[in-house]
Amino acid sequence: MPDYTNHIMKNWDWCAEYRFRLGKEAFYKYVDNVYTLLSEMKSESFFSIEKNVKPENRDLFIKCCCMFMQEQFMSEVSREFCHGFNRECTEVRCMKLYYSKNNNKINTETP
Repeated sequence: MPDYTNHIMKNWDWCAEYRFRLGKEAFYKYVDNVYTLLSEMKSESFFSIEKNVKPENRDLFIKCCCMFMQEQFMSEVSREFCHGFNRECTEVRCMKLYYSKNNNKINTETP
């Protein structure tokens, strides 16, 4: 099975690199397309990076997903789901958040 974990965002240098390489307009259009895809995912669904993203776009796609996930995590907007990768970073999953009544901890495991 492939492993794309080496594409996970380690710092923000990639943004400037891709903006330069693609041009600002194309870069932001790509980011917007990834954000739209992730935003429209239904809870408990997944998107196969392996099957749906061209090999030459996987690095940028995964980094855009990382940026989305970080913004999602830092947002103060209440939500019922979150996004994450599987272990090999070949899929993005939209997971339902479950809240514990006793200690208000969030987890993504079924109750």
